[in-house]
Amino acid sequence: MSKLAISEQIRSLRKSKGLSQEALAEIAGINLRTLQRIETGSAIPRGETLRLLARALDVSLQELSVSVDESPVVMDEDPGFLKLMNLSALTMWFVPFGNILVPLAFWILKRNRINGVAELGKRIINTQIIWSVFTYGSAALIIFPLFFDQTFIDPFFMMPVMLLFFVANSIYIIVTTRKIARGERQEFARV
Repeated sequence: MSKLAISEQIRSLRKSKGLSQEALAEIAGINLRTLQRIETGSAIPRGETLRLLARALDVSLQELSVSVDESPVVMDEDPGFLKLMNLSALTMWFVPFGNILVPLAFWILKRNRINGVAELGKRIINTQIIWSVFTYGSAALIIFPLFFDQTFIDPFFMMPVMLLFFVANSIYIIVTTRKIARGERQEFARV
């Protein structure tokens, strides 16, 4: 049997046996809509569904499962989403830790659907975690001693320093977004 995509393989086996989709679904004991999704390529049969289809088509499970393992996963290209995900870290200006939470939400939702999101998302999240620990940690080290009447640094000095940290992170995010727009995929957000 040639190495066709699993959807094409099941469709050609079904047609070679003279079965309609309804008949194959009934013989295999699966839902007709499931079979239609498999044949259009929008679903990949696994586990019990794969076993039932193999038995109904009189082929070995290995013949079908080899083609499942070899079928490539097609991911969309969307540089606009990559830029949006990177710019979403700017929510730090409005929501504390938004620079981590919003890119994390984008990463979780799209990491397996859009090419480049898995890698970029990890880098954004790691960079923003390091930035947040450094920025908020240094602020805590200055503010915490105030509760014990021990000041090492003037707390009002910290406001311009925090502003500088926020501006520096914003510049970093914008520069990284420009690199993504130019297609410099290997260069974004290295820490």
